[in-house]
Order: sequence, then C-alpha cells, then structure tokens
Amino acid sequence: MTDDPTRTDIERWIIDNHSPAISTSAELMYERMESQSGRCLPVLYEPLDHTKRSHWHDEALIGAFAHAMGEAGTVLDVGPGDGWPALRIADRFAKVIGIDPSPRRVAVQRENAERLGIDNVEFREMDVVSMSFEDRSIGGVTAASSIEQSEDPERALREVFRVLEPGGALAMVFEDYETCLGDIEGDEEMWGEVADDEAVVFYKARRKSPPRETWYGLFLDAGKVDAPMVETLAELRDDSPGAPGLALLKKVSPFVTESKSFELGHMTSSSVDGLLDAIGFVEVKHLDHRIPELLAFFDAAQSAGKLGPEGPVLDAVAEVFGISAIERAGEGPGDFAIAKKPG
Repeated sequence: MTDDPTRTDIERWIIDNHSPAISTSAELMYERMESQSGRCLPVLYEPLDHTKRSHWHDEALIGAFAHAMGEAGTVLDVGPGDGWPALRIADRFAKVIGIDPSPRRVAVQRENAERLGIDNVEFREMDVVSMSFEDRSIGGVTAASSIEQSEDPERALREVFRVLEPGGALAMVFEDYETCLGDIEGDEEMWGEVADDEAVVFYKARRKSPPRETWYGLFLDAGKVDAPMVETLAELRDDSPGAPGLALLKKVSPFVTESKSFELGHMTSSSVDGLLDAIGFVEVKHLDHRIPELLAFFDAAQSAGKLGPEGPVLDAVAEVFGISAIERAGEGPGDFAIAKKPG
C-alpha cells in the first residue's frame, strides 16, 4: 500500500506504523454522528422559513426527487442520514423504506419519524450492496450522497437495478469530482476528538486522479488522555497536515491502541454514466443539484425586497423549480442523475 505514489507522507506513516484495519464509512464516520445534518434540515428540525435560501433549495430538491419517482407505489431511500429525503417525500407515496448500514443513523431516522408523526416510512438497518428485497419489488429509488459512500458503488447500483420494478426510476445525488469539488489534489485534513470514554485522531486525504477519499482513525488509550494529551489533540484540529501534523501524530503514536481506515472511490458524471449504462439503466440524464435557476430567483426576490410576509409561497414555487429541473435534465455533466430500468 505504501508504494502507491498518490498517497501522502502521513498516509504512508500511518500504514507503516499502525497497519489500520479495513473499516467502512458507516462505522468510522456516520455511526459517530448525533445528527448527520447538524440538526438544520427544514421540517425535520426547524419550521420552513421563506427568508432562508437553504430552505428554498431543500424544497426544490424534495420536489425534484418526488417528481423523478413518477407513479411509484413504494420508494426506497438509500442512506437517509437523518431521514432525508425519505421523511420529506413520504406524503406523496404509499410507502417509503429507508435503509442504512449504521445502527445509530437508523435510530435517529426512526426517532424523527415518530416525532413528526409519519407512519408510512420504515427504516431498516441494511447495506445497499447486499439488500434483502426481492427482485423487481421497489417502484423507485432515491439516494442523496450515499451510493459513493458505500464500499462498492458498482455493486450498490447493481443491487438497485435488481430490486427496481421494470420502468422504475433511480434519482441520485452524488459528489461529482469533475464539476463540484474543484482542484482537490493534495487536499488533506486532520483533527482530534475527545469524549468521556475515548480519544481519536482522524486524518482524511482526497485526490482527484483517480477520484478517491481515504479516512484513517487512530484510537488512543483512554487512560492516557490527560490534559497535555487533550491539548495536543486540539493542536491537530488547528494545524495544517504535512510535516507539522506528522510531528504531532508521532507525539501521540505511543498511545494508539487501534487504527482503522476506509477508502471511497468517488464518482464523476462520466463514471456514473458508464456504470449505469453497463448495468442496464436507460434514459440516463443529469442536472445540477444546486438548481441554479431557483437560487437566482431567490437572490432576485431577496434583492427586490419580495421575501417579506407577503412574499412568494416557498413550498409551491420552490417545488416548481425542482420539477422543472428534472424535466429539463440532459446528458450532463451534473451531480444529480436520473435513470430508469427498462420496462
């Protein structure tokens, strides 16, 4: 592994000195989050506010996801995080099933469904790469930045194709390394986390060619985490990786009791097209998940002072922009892909 020329000096040092065990994003990242969204999602955590740009965008995306599903009876949402978009589209379909490999995420999803009084959504602990649904049993599938978080995106999409009914649609937002993340070559982050029962050093490296993101977690002996150690971990959060960061890692290295890592092979518009085509999907189209027309409308309305109490009706107007984006989707590029299983 360490002879990979695309790996950073810190990656090589971690691999050589701590031989990290293979983990997953569910275990090392999502299982550790109280709220994947930071409890800021409209409707799920706070009332819709037509003066907030992010709320307009959220409504447009919900409209886009729902419209893409067509007349589906049962919709499968892959990796809903805090329950999004599953809980937001639930009133438009007979049944929505959300699946997530993280027990903590599923617990949060169920808590949110109960709190909101939504009873036609079911959340299950399940990995998209090995689903237990029968062939051709799901009317439509949504996935918001989750397929690329799986350990095998191609296998995940093949499973989605398998469970879709003939004519069923897939609508997925993904991190497009070609159009959305800019120049990320050499991008790396490092930070420390301290809780009552553990201390962890995290390191993340991203590269664009090939598109890949690797996370490392170094778990420290909790009994050795004294005040100076906490101060060192705080320095990790403030420090840039590279030589200074490596020096700090070496400082905590004697206290590492376990190390884990996972690697994501991220997607681009062209790689998504290739996968969907090879698997058998048809009518593959793309759009920009930011829905720039909607954001331009919001900015113009805000500048004109039209977002007061008598301003435009957020949920209706924003949804129209989402529906329009789906209808005008084209060959790409774009980080919101829609495709169908042949009927």
